[in-house]
Amino acid sequence: MIKRITFIQIISGYLILTLGISLIILSGLGAGAWDTVYVGLFNKFGLTIGTWSFLVTTSLIFFNALLTWEKPQLKSFIGTILASLGIDFWMELIFDGIVINYFSIQILAFFIGIILLGLGVAIYIRPKLFSGPIDGLMIATAKRLNISIKNARILNEFLALTMGFALGGPVGLGTLFVAIFLGYTIQYGTLLLNLLKDKGLKII
Repeated sequence: MIKRITFIQIISGYLILTLGISLIILSGLGAGAWDTVYVGLFNKFGLTIGTWSFLVTTSLIFFNALLTWEKPQLKSFIGTILASLGIDFWMELIFDGIVINYFSIQILAFFIGIILLGLGVAIYIRPKLFSGPIDGLMIATAKRLNISIKNARILNEFLALTMGFALGGPVGLGTLFVAIFLGYTIQYGTLLLNLLKDKGLKII
């Protein structure tokens, strides 16, 4: 049973991180590797970006199980569903029809997006309730190929980026920035949460 505070924390984390993803996509400067896949599929076949996020990450849950010869991590479906709903909430309802044409605003949206994405991840992973399918793929790849976690992550990101590029997803200079700086924003987001916890904020 998920505690009420933990549930609120996970929901809040996913709302924040999907807002970050949405702002990065709207900036038009390039999205994260896996997000380029979702947007590329959306551009090619329609549906919604959130729907493709759900379909791709759900497939990864079962693919990871095949790679490791283990049962599918069913808890990962929680994150898969919340991420897809969050992306569609922001992109289809809140930002529907919005196009950013000014470069200065594109840059602002992009960097705010990275900060929010990192903070959202820091919030949702804090309870350590489950890992996302992409993190699961990293672990499964490392086990199957007998390589380090770092190299497995690089390999998976490269493959996702290749797929996103082939599908016409938003691959750009911003994609490199996401790869470089996301880890830092998660780290500093975690430090911020630790500080707030020390100040007595019980929810985190």
